[in-house]
Amino acid sequence: MSTVSSTNFLTSLGAGSGIDTKALAQNLANAEIQPQKDAVNVKLTKVQSKISGYGYIKSALLSLKDAFGKIYNASDFNSITPNNSQPTAFGVTSAAASAGSYNIEVKKIALAQRTVTADPGFTSPDTPLNGGATNAFDLNLAIGGATPTIHVTTATPAGMVSAINNAKLGVTAALINTGSGYKMVVTGDTGAAKSFTLSSTASDVTFDPTNLQDAQDASFKVNGLSVTRTTNTVNDVIDGVTLNLYTPTTGNARLDLNRDTTAIKANLTAVVTAYNDLENTLKELGNSKSTIKDIGGSMVGDSLLQTIRNQVRNMVVGKSTAPGITDNSVIKAGRDVGLSVDRTGQLTLDSTKLDAALQNHFDDVVKMFTAGTNNKSVFAVNAGVAGDTFNGIDKMLRSTGVMTLQTDSANKQVTKYQADMTKLDTKLQQTLDRYTKQFSVMDSIVGNSTATRTSLTNTFNAMNNTKN
Repeated sequence: MSTVSSTNFLTSLGAGSGIDTKALAQNLANAEIQPQKDAVNVKLTKVQSKISGYGYIKSALLSLKDAFGKIYNASDFNSITPNNSQPTAFGVTSAAASAGSYNIEVKKIALAQRTVTADPGFTSPDTPLNGGATNAFDLNLAIGGATPTIHVTTATPAGMVSAINNAKLGVTAALINTGSGYKMVVTGDTGAAKSFTLSSTASDVTFDPTNLQDAQDASFKVNGLSVTRTTNTVNDVIDGVTLNLYTPTTGNARLDLNRDTTAIKANLTAVVTAYNDLENTLKELGNSKSTIKDIGGSMVGDSLLQTIRNQVRNMVVGKSTAPGITDNSVIKAGRDVGLSVDRTGQLTLDSTKLDAALQNHFDDVVKMFTAGTNNKSVFAVNAGVAGDTFNGIDKMLRSTGVMTLQTDSANKQVTKYQADMTKLDTKLQQTLDRYTKQFSVMDSIVGNSTATRTSLTNTFNAMNNTKN
């Protein structure tokens, strides 16, 4: 018997038996395959929701990492605000200074020697010197006990300037247009030890014996103690403070280094907020009664939630790993500055305790959080509470970290379940085709039986009519 195609059969359904065999075939195929598809789809939906949950955890971890990044370096605790009574005389910058007050009296600022070529000057930058532009000559420099020679190959004022600057011997030169000609000004470095003399082998290049400015050291007093320096930028007198001297003061100036912990408190408050956001995320993902759409309860029973919670909590409130911190240290953990986790898992900050710690043990607080270091590697160990937490979260988020590994594993499951769904779709179609062919044969048999019955009935009727 020839096989009837499902397409032809479906166009002629009901012709024999009168049964809707198309619907029957579809229902039987669905009953056989759909439960398998539903089971796979449930798994697929669950894994996809879990991947979304991983995304929320990553985002919350990254926010907490960023918050700790603001108290990661010792320099992040720079809370000194300088108050200078004579800011036009000197400027102040502070990096890691301690609070305190100083009297500053600037007597002299450091100066560099300036020497100028003698009158009458040069007509132009290209005026030939030493009897012609091709006649090279030398400049003899005496500076700091050395007597180097500067060879001028282009015998013009501009060539002389280039030769001095290219020699890089501690003096620089520039041509100045005075309005009645050009003069060359040669400038040394600041400080009395940087004075110099300069002479020329060219008869038409001479220098004024009177300097425009003599070199001198900076001279100033700090709390009555006399100090001299060769430069006006002084960073080795008051720890953590750089003084930039501009001009002599009028008597004593007052410098107050006041500690302002506003930024530090704000940064620690941000840590608390980010920590609690992470904790709330973990709770909702593991809460079977969560009302948050799509991801709420998507990780019920997943041990990863508790693993992350425990690791982060231990890093935040555990004892600092900073070198030198012991069980006897006054400030050794976050709890000593007011950080603690309550019974609901929320991180809290006791502002009174924090104020007292910053006021009385500031350096210890910095050490506890940062190990007293700056610019640490993310692979550093014993980096303090902030350093270890920042680095620990970074490790979780790396390509080899737990979050990436979990996400990759879930994505592989998605790929597998999607492949299973494709196979089941194919199987469903094959099952439908099989039932369709079977019902085609059945309908043909029923149709033939109906035709035979009709034929016999007609024959018997005809016989009866003949007898009558």
